Amino acid sequence: MRREPITDAPDRAARRAITAMFLANGMAVASFIARIPDVQTDLGLREATLGLVLPGVSIGVISGLLVSGWLIPRTGSRRLMLIGASVAIVMLPLAGLASNALLLGLALVVLGLGGSTMDVGMNAQGVGIERSYGRSIMVGMHAAWSAGTLLGALGGTIATTTGTPVATHLLIVAAIITVIAATASRWLSIDDVAAPGTPAHFAIPRGALFPLALIAFAAALGENTAASWSGLHLRDTVVVPAAQVGWGYVAYTAAMVTVRVFGDRLVVRFGRQRVVSGGGVLAALGFLLMASVPTLIATLIGLVMIGLGLGTTVPLAFATAGRVARTPGEGVAAVASVGYLAFLVGPPTIGILADTIGLSVGFVLVAAVIAILTTRRLPVQ
Repeated sequence: MRREPITDAPDRAARRAITAMFLANGMAVASFIARIPDVQTDLGLREATLGLVLPGVSIGVISGLLVSGWLIPRTGSRRLMLIGASVAIVMLPLAGLASNALLLGLALVVLGLGGSTMDVGMNAQGVGIERSYGRSIMVGMHAAWSAGTLLGALGGTIATTTGTPVATHLLIVAAIITVIAATASRWLSIDDVAAPGTPAHFAIPRGALFPLALIAFAAALGENTAASWSGLHLRDTVVVPAAQVGWGYVAYTAAMVTVRVFGDRLVVRFGRQRVVSGGGVLAALGFLLMASVPTLIATLIGLVMIGLGLGTTVPLAFATAGRVARTPGEGVAAVASVGYLAFLVGPPTIGILADTIGLSVGFVLVAAVIAILTTRRLPVQ
C-alpha cells in the first residue's frame, strides 16, 4: 500500500509552484529547438546527419518514461521531478557545447531523459494538487507549458538575431530554470512515495490505463502532425507566398494556448468525457478540412479546430491516469510511454505518405486515428 498524498485543502502555493515548473519545462524544450539551425551551422552538419542526431531526444524521452514508472514509487514524484530538472539543467548548455554529431546525439539522449522524468514528476504532482481542489486544474498547468514554449521560441529568436552563441543562450535558460526549480521545490508537499516493499513496474499501460494511452497517442499524433507539416502543406499544396507559410503554426499554437487557458472551465461545465470526445471530433474535422479544401483560409480554420480540439486531451488523459493508477506518477508514466511514441512513428509515417500518395492522405489517416481513439469511453475514476 502507498501513503496517501497530503492534500487536506487546496494548496494554492503548490499550484503556483508546479505551474511554474510546467512553464520551465516548455521553455527548455523550445529554447533548444529554436537554435537547431544554428547548431547545424556551427557543427557543419548535413541534413541527413542532423536527421540521425535529433531523434536522440525522443529516444531519451521514451527511455525516461519507461524508467520513471519503476523509479517513482521509490523516489516520489517531487524528487523525480527535481532529478529530471537537474539533468536537463546540466545537459541543456552541454548540448550547445557539443563539438561533433556524436557528442550532440549523446547530449540529446540524456537531455530527453531528464526532460521526460521531469515531465512525469510534475504531472504527478499536478494530479495530487488537483485532488485537493476537487475539480480540474491540470489543463491550466499545461497552458503554462505552452506559454513556456512560446517564451523559449521568442528567446531563441532574439538570441539568434543578436548573434548570441548557442551555449551562452542555453546556459542563461538553464540558470532561469534553476531559479524556478529551486523556488518551486519549497512549496511542493505532495507525498506519493510508496510504502516499503511495494513492487515496482516499468511504465507499461495495463488495464484501464491502456485506453488512456491510446487517447494520448492519438492526441500526440495530431499535435505533432499539425506542428510539423502545416507549413509544408501551405507551401507545397496550398502554394502560398513564403511570408504566409508560418501563419498555420501560429494559428494552431494560438488556438491550443487559448483552449488550455479556459479548458478547466470546460471540464467543470461539460465533464471530461465530453471535452475529450468532442475535442477529438473537432480536431478530426479540422484535418479533413485541410485535406479536402486546399486554401489558405480553410487551412487556418482547420488548424484552429485542431488546436482547440486537442489542447485539453493530453492533460486530461494524464489527470485521469493519475487517478486510476496505483500512484499518480506510475499512471502518468505509463500513459505517456505509449502516447509519446507518436512523436517517433508519426513523422516518418506522414513523410512516407506525403512522398508516395500525398500529404492530404496523411491528414485523412490522422483524422481517422483521432476520431476512433479519442471517442473511447474514459475509465471510471
